[in-house]
Amino acid sequence: MKRNNYVAIILTCLVACVVVAYLWMDFKKIETKKQTIGKLAGIAQNINNDFVKIREEVESLARFTTSLYEDDKIKKNLINADTSKYRLAENGVFYKLQNDGGTAVFVSGYVLVTEDIKEIVYFTEPIDAKLIEIVKEHPEVVQAYYNDKNSYNRIYPYFDVLTQYEPKMNIPAFNFYYLADQVHNPSKKGVWVDEPYVDPAGRGWMVSAIAPVYVNGYVEGVPGLDVTILTITERYIKEIRDNLMIVDQNGVVVSTNEYMANLFSLPPLKEHKYLETIKSDTYLVDQYNLLKSKSPQVREMAFDLLRNNKNEEIFQNDSQKVVVIADKIPELRWTILSVVN
Repeated sequence: MKRNNYVAIILTCLVACVVVAYLWMDFKKIETKKQTIGKLAGIAQNINNDFVKIREEVESLARFTTSLYEDDKIKKNLINADTSKYRLAENGVFYKLQNDGGTAVFVSGYVLVTEDIKEIVYFTEPIDAKLIEIVKEHPEVVQAYYNDKNSYNRIYPYFDVLTQYEPKMNIPAFNFYYLADQVHNPSKKGVWVDEPYVDPAGRGWMVSAIAPVYVNGYVEGVPGLDVTILTITERYIKEIRDNLMIVDQNGVVVSTNEYMANLFSLPPLKEHKYLETIKSDTYLVDQYNLLKSKSPQVREMAFDLLRNNKNEEIFQNDSQKVVVIADKIPELRWTILSVVN
């Protein structure tokens, strides 16, 4: 009888230990999930705050540039401009001869370069100081520029525009110009080119904050601030050292690490190779779009997180089952993903 009692007690203890163990495992899973959710929310907020500041900076730059078109400032800046720095090439491109520590200048010749257009280049020289200041103050911004309706580009840091740009390039036909116009941006405020595209200036894949410059009711030009995808990856993915992926509103992968790319069956994201000059908007192909993935599991997960706005989804590929956590970056209409194994 006693032996039976001992056996019963031992079995009861064993069952209790197993139950406690499972409860402890569930508790640890819940805590890990909570920690992942909290950390992801903090990362999303940091990215959002940084990019809000950049958009506000480009709006300030647009206001400053607009002021340069006032008659009194035009006259003053024309007097102070150093016109000897510029040259009209045989192919019709008007450009700055050499690096003086400031911007590069490129007027493509798509619109015939007249004396009036040259004067626009001259009286907008004061933009240089603002562009330099912005790039130095914001580590995310790799270059800052002003484009105008005459296909005139003033950009910092300086580079050889004659070898990088295509002569007769129609700058207002690019997304980093027309997305700020009255049709695409009736609010007339700063906006983001938030789908990654190839930079004609040679910086690779990037996104841009742009804002319109209105003079007498019409868009005279568009200043912009560029953030490369490489910068985003280095600053927010590699530096944090978590398994993270950033996806735009259309399901296109903006930035990721190797683990997340493998998990969702993606090819590695590579820097663009400039085999020729960029003549039109160039975007990532469908193989980097989660909503268009060949894997039905990836498409289903992406649809729930991006279209149905779910915060988490269980995902299983051939070798692994994980919980995918999502949070929003509203400034860019992006979603950031992480996983709980």
